[in-house]
Amino acid sequence: MSVIRDAVDTWKRRLSELEEQIAPLADEAEQLRTAITRLEAIEPRGSGRRARAANGATRATARRGAARTSTGRAPRGQNRRLILEAIKNEPKTAGDVAKETGIGRPTVSTTLTKLVSDGAAVKAKRGYKAA
Repeated sequence: MSVIRDAVDTWKRRLSELEEQIAPLADEAEQLRTAITRLEAIEPRGSGRRARAANGATRATARRGAARTSTGRAPRGQNRRLILEAIKNEPKTAGDVAKETGIGRPTVSTTLTKLVSDGAAVKAKRGYKAA
């Protein structure tokens, strides 16, 4: 059994080394994904036919990072990324995240539940925090 234990310990050490090496790259990749999402959301001003929010933004861009597909839905993974970004530094409730991101509260609540079950977020004393 000690041979197996030695092998497992060696693999755990190697895994820790690899995780340390890729952590900065994973952080940079997430920052780039966020930047790309935000840049894709920028639309040139058109003929003014779109409804405007109180702050002058179009409905499609009233939400932070609100790139949309042709069906009016957020692109795959966008809500998840925005929600994780919102809870990465401190725990927040679904309502807090909804206000910060502009995503509907029911969508935020459902996504937070999925993030917890996926292990990407944890339930805090009050709200949720990124894992």
